[in-house]
Amino acid sequence: MDLRLLSDYFSSAFRRWRRLVLTAGLALGLVLLANGAIAQTDPTETAEPPDMPTETAVMNAAVYHFTVGDFNAMVVSDGTLTFPISFFVPNADPTAVTEVLTEHFLSTEELFAHVNALYIETNEHRVLIDTGSGDLFGPSAGHLLENLEAAGIAAMDIDTVILTHAHPDHIGGILDAEGGLRLPNAQFYISQTEFDFWTADTVDMPNSLLDEETRAGLIATAQGNLTAISDRTTLFAMGDEVVPNIQAIDSSGHTPGQASFLITSGEESLLATGDVFFSDPLNLENPDWEVAFDDDPAEGIVARRQLLETVTTDRRLLLVPHMPFPGLGHVRVQSEAYGWEPIVWRFTA
Repeated sequence: MDLRLLSDYFSSAFRRWRRLVLTAGLALGLVLLANGAIAQTDPTETAEPPDMPTETAVMNAAVYHFTVGDFNAMVVSDGTLTFPISFFVPNADPTAVTEVLTEHFLSTEELFAHVNALYIETNEHRVLIDTGSGDLFGPSAGHLLENLEAAGIAAMDIDTVILTHAHPDHIGGILDAEGGLRLPNAQFYISQTEFDFWTADTVDMPNSLLDEETRAGLIATAQGNLTAISDRTTLFAMGDEVVPNIQAIDSSGHTPGQASFLITSGEESLLATGDVFFSDPLNLENPDWEVAFDDDPAEGIVARRQLLETVTTDRRLLLVPHMPFPGLGHVRVQSEAYGWEPIVWRFTA
C-alpha cells in the first residue's frame, strides 16, 4: 500500500471525527444553556481551549498482552513489510495466485506482512524471541524496542534473546546504526546449525530462488550481527531446553537451523514459530507453493508440511511472526490443505 495514501486516509478520517465531536459538543451546550445548567461567566475571561487529539496520537495497537500458564507475555509489533507477490511465490501459477488473493480480499500486487515478536516473563528470565528489523527496512518497521518501552519494558531489562533464525527481519534489531548493542544486558541463544551455517567462510545457497544481490545482503547481515554477539551467544541443539520452560523444536527448511520454541507453564503451552509459513492463503491453503525466501524451497515445503501436520494434531496455539498482528492462533485442516484461525481478541487488565 502507498504510505501517502494511508496517511491521507487517516488525516481525512480524523477531520471527520473532529467535526462530529465539535457538532455534538455545540448541541449539548445549547441544551444545557436552555435549562440554566451553564453558569454565567465574565465575558472578559478567556477560557483555555480543550486539548484535542492530534493526528500523530491516532495509532493502532502495538502490544497484545496475554498469558501462558503463570507467565505474562506480550506480542509486540515491530511494524510491517511489503513484498511483490511475484517475488514471494515466483514459481506458482500467476492465475491461481490472483484467484486465491482475490477470494481473500487481499492485494494481488503486494504481500503485506506483519513483523511480530514475543516477549515473555518466565520464573527466571525476561525473554525476547527475535529482535525485529532494526534500521534495515525503512520506516514501516524497526519499532520493536520503542513499542516495548511504551509497554514498560526497557531494553536493558531484557536478559535473554532467543533467535529463531538469522534473516534480517529477525536479527536486524540486535545492533543500532552505530554498531552498538540495542539490548546491552542480554544473553543470546541460537541453534548451533544456524550459527555455523551463516558464519562459515563460504555460505552456499545453491537452491535459493533469490537473486545474487539479495543473497549477498542476507549473508552480510547475518554475519555482521552474529559476529557482534559471538562473545555472549550460547548455541543449542534441537530438542534442548534453551532456558527453563522453553524448548527448541526443529523447524529447519526455511534456513538450515531454524528453530521454533515450545513455551510451557503448568497445563498451557505456546509454540513460537519462525518463518515456516507467512501467509494464510499462499502458504496454508497452498503449502506446496515454493517460497523465494526459503534457502531451499523444496526443504521449506517439507518443513511446512511436517509442522502443519503436528500442530493440527496437537491443536497447538501458535505465535507466527508474519501473520496479521498479534499473530496468535491455530491452524485448522481445510480440505487437502490448511487454514488460519486467529485467536479471539481479549481485553484484560
